[in-house]
Amino acid sequence: MDLKELRQMTGRVLGILLIALIFVGFPGACEDATEGLNEKIVTILDDDGQSVNVTMPVETIVSMGSYNSELIYALGGGDRIIGRCSYSNYPAPLMDVAVVAKSSHKPDLEAIVKIKPDLVVADGMLTSDNRKEMEDAGIPVLVYSSLDPKTVVTVVEDLGILLEKEDRANEIISFINQYQSMIDEHVAGLEETDKPLVFFEWSKPYYSMGKGTNFDNLSVAVGGINIVADQKVKYPTVDPEWLVEIDPDVIVRSVSAQTDENLTEIMVRTRNEILSRPELADVTAIKDGRVHTMASFVTYGIGSIIGELYLAKWFHPDLFKDIDPEAVHQELLEKFFGGGPQEMWVYP
Repeated sequence: MDLKELRQMTGRVLGILLIALIFVGFPGACEDATEGLNEKIVTILDDDGQSVNVTMPVETIVSMGSYNSELIYALGGGDRIIGRCSYSNYPAPLMDVAVVAKSSHKPDLEAIVKIKPDLVVADGMLTSDNRKEMEDAGIPVLVYSSLDPKTVVTVVEDLGILLEKEDRANEIISFINQYQSMIDEHVAGLEETDKPLVFFEWSKPYYSMGKGTNFDNLSVAVGGINIVADQKVKYPTVDPEWLVEIDPDVIVRSVSAQTDENLTEIMVRTRNEILSRPELADVTAIKDGRVHTMASFVTYGIGSIIGELYLAKWFHPDLFKDIDPEAVHQELLEKFFGGGPQEMWVYP
């Protein structure tokens, strides 16, 4: 039985243990015992397969991984984040939170141990050594690394319990499942010949994501064929000549804005650079103008359902002509992030 099956069987939350602290034989024990009676321990199975005991209530959190921070904020726990990674910059109030890590891969362990949060939530880049150092300091650590729409709902359940925001968690899950079910119904009858060949580019030219990665899951879910799914490595860098030979119908590039530069300008410039590559001039996606860029917010975590809708529209415009991803995107922002101006997070 693999980890995914185990999670489905156990529901991720292994149990809630009520802890009654009993002190015998020394003065002053009653006060401590009374405080202890208000505590409980929740045991969570995370994406590393680790059973993590978290003492409730969780009042302070260090969040590493932008999609973890977004999800905690959407659940109504943004005010509990007392430390973040440098990539956790949306929504805007997170910018006022102290940076205690470049990323999950490069945490400032001294700073984290010093503020001693009730919980650290990290992504899959966290090393086992760094995890152990925080746990040895008495800080529980949860790792969540695969956050497409079909896996994020279990993370929402976990964090909803830990934040005591179960009603909010159910709202988010209902929102995601509503649109995921719609996508599933639309693509259920597709033949393989109806599915476009798709090349996904990540962070630099010709660097892609293979089978089982976030983009592969998104592509398959909306009726696309990830052309690097059969590569021997999980994150291959492909040869342009090979790409021309395979001749993808669609090219999608993920972009991340970690500078002060306007995100829209980055996406437009990135798309134009791909379209102008002379070695790709004969590729169908280039000739047909089916090259798209999308920001990381809509490829991971709570925003990944929006990414799926955009991909579905790009891959099967006729099949999804009744769907307006931009409107659904705005609906998500209003429901869970307080609305406000929306940047352009896909292009075109």
